[in-house]
Amino acid sequence: MISRVDRKDNAPEKRVELHCHTLMSQKDAVILPSDLVNTAIDWGHKAVAITDHGNLQGFPDAMRALSAARKAGRGEGFKVLYGMEAYYVDDTARAVYGDDDQPLDGEFVVFDIETTGLSSMINEIIEIGAVRVRRGVVIDKFDTFVKPGVSIPEEITKLTGIDDDMVKDAPDCESALSDFFAFAGDSVLMAHNANFDVSFIRAAAEKYRIKFTNTYVDTLSLSRYVNKRLSHHTLDAIADHYRLGDFNHHRANDDAEMLAFIYFRMAQILMSEGVRTISDMTRVMSEKADPKKQRAYHMIILVKDLVGLKNLYYLVSRSYLDFYYRYPRIPKTLLSEHRDGLLIGSACEAGELFEAIKQNRTEIELERIAAFYDYLEIQPLCNNRFLIDVGRAKNDE
Repeated sequence: MISRVDRKDNAPEKRVELHCHTLMSQKDAVILPSDLVNTAIDWGHKAVAITDHGNLQGFPDAMRALSAARKAGRGEGFKVLYGMEAYYVDDTARAVYGDDDQPLDGEFVVFDIETTGLSSMINEIIEIGAVRVRRGVVIDKFDTFVKPGVSIPEEITKLTGIDDDMVKDAPDCESALSDFFAFAGDSVLMAHNANFDVSFIRAAAEKYRIKFTNTYVDTLSLSRYVNKRLSHHTLDAIADHYRLGDFNHHRANDDAEMLAFIYFRMAQILMSEGVRTISDMTRVMSEKADPKKQRAYHMIILVKDLVGLKNLYYLVSRSYLDFYYRYPRIPKTLLSEHRDGLLIGSACEAGELFEAIKQNRTEIELERIAAFYDYLEIQPLCNNRFLIDVGRAKNDE
């Protein structure tokens, strides 16, 4: 006969779980809210937070479980911390990073890179392509392979057509990057999903101690604002939308030139609406931001008091009624208006801050993002170790 031995928490100092899911979180947990509360009480914990994805449905069950436990003489002083893992959208986000201002039809350097993988922390640049544009015309071009110092993965060769033989006699990254910066000068840079490309450029610039302070424009964010009817905003999709013809996608120079043509079209639309400069563009994008079109990040929201509980219910109601697209989204501007009684945490690797760190954003930008939060969540390594498997992190460190 086999006897059942319940699991115990024998730690001398008990933790408090501030990020915990129940079966009200799809594919993330199987425990009932009541069982979660009773388990935490049995383990001698002082409290437990319930933070299901996008909903508060576990609250009544947890409240009843705590009430029943107290009536049975258990859980004296125990707290249920009511909260949620929200889908947060920064509806104040912009397409321009930096302080330079100039006319939309002024001079830009549009660039693209090809890399050995997705992480600027562990992968290498293998090609840099750029075009200089002025008043809608390409006036100069730059293109170079980069010798990465590692073998190019087979899947990257299939995607880009670039193999080891093509880069074996190319300049190393330091030389290629110096040449690119000599071409770009202090011009405003432009790229599609710019934070990805810039993360690699910044990582290499820091490694080789090359100054990099250029303002840059993200045309992905710009397209989401200008081309609202498009369901996808890849270069292929936007090029088809504007009927710009075929191009050799996933080769840096061709991508950069096509992106320049795409930008010309978007700039013409903006200028027809009275938007003349980069600063004008930033202003109108902020005023007319659509939370349904922007990236959603994970965020932990915890309730401090009854005012916070009412505010959280209000935010959840608005997220489903007014801002639902794939997820019930909570815009930053709405959260800021109803933040009383709430604690805001930075959440997991799908959170805004962790993503910015993965993108190798500047220290100033990281501090700006972190300043919005009441506390920063640092999870156990096992939670994020999958990033190694998918090539977004090199090791546990």
